Amino acid sequence: MTKNTKEELRKEILRCGSNILKAWVGDERTKRRILAILVAEKHLLLEGPPGSGKTLIARELAKALPPMKTANCDFNCIPEQRTCPQCNSPKGIFSLKDRNRTLEIPGEKRFIRVQGSPELTAEDLVGDIDPVLAFKYGPFDARAFKPGKIIRANRKILFIDEINRVPERLQNTLLQMLQEQTITIGSLELDFGIDSVFLATMNPEEHAGVYRISEALKDRLEKVRIHYPTREEELQILELYGTRLGAEVSDELKRTIVEIVQRTREDRNVEQPPSVRATLTMFEVAQSNALLRGKKTASSEDVGEAAQVALEGRVVISPESPYYEHPERFIAQVIDQATGAL
Repeated sequence: MTKNTKEELRKEILRCGSNILKAWVGDERTKRRILAILVAEKHLLLEGPPGSGKTLIARELAKALPPMKTANCDFNCIPEQRTCPQCNSPKGIFSLKDRNRTLEIPGEKRFIRVQGSPELTAEDLVGDIDPVLAFKYGPFDARAFKPGKIIRANRKILFIDEINRVPERLQNTLLQMLQEQTITIGSLELDFGIDSVFLATMNPEEHAGVYRISEALKDRLEKVRIHYPTREEELQILELYGTRLGAEVSDELKRTIVEIVQRTREDRNVEQPPSVRATLTMFEVAQSNALLRGKKTASSEDVGEAAQVALEGRVVISPESPYYEHPERFIAQVIDQATGAL
């Protein structure tokens, strides 16, 4: 009997443990919470600031899934159980040869991403009738229906990034899938079973441009908070993911880079601090500065200039701060303090 997607993921987590999330640098307690929720086959919501690795976690979980065999349809039917409107359409949407094809999808491709935004529509999530195909086949013919992301996520991971940027009325589109594991295709007057692992992320609620998550949806999600990395964790991230461009950056300067970013996050003058992406940018631009000078080793001046580039577009100063109208002065001060302390 074919396992469902949650059971497949559960089996792999129990077999591999926290190694499934080894690419994400974070504390073991947070990893255990995430994995425990998924082993219990619950729906996971990751809350954390931008650049804290939430999307990385979701993609690593998808990689853990085994390959799957699927029918040649947009609904990802099990080959022996072709139950979708496309497979069961009397005329079919494919030639007979293509209709009977079986595809194999690798684990990392069993991943459907939805980017949360106010422009997202119910049709994006559920699907809609294609007017051109409706004119050709008729509005109630399955061949005219184009499935949305929820349906395409059948037997996959459905990942909604920044779900609290989705309007509340649209969030409720997810409730039937989460509660009943089905989705109603209104135009075809049928319910279709959805076998999916649901993961979502959200930015902290104090961030601008976010909506409140509806109580009905919140009650169906288990939330885990993700924090910015510690100094040691961020240094480890730099070593793992920082791109080497051909110039050396000493261990001391790597620590300086991390220290600059960490001090910015800890300062009361900052309303929105920089993410880990700023750290990686600083590391790479410092190398670029050295190469442009014809040097093979980055200097503290290269790091200082790189810090200004990386921080000026990311750090948001609090309106109450004396640096509000002159953020460049604040950034220069942080750079000087971090450089002098090491």
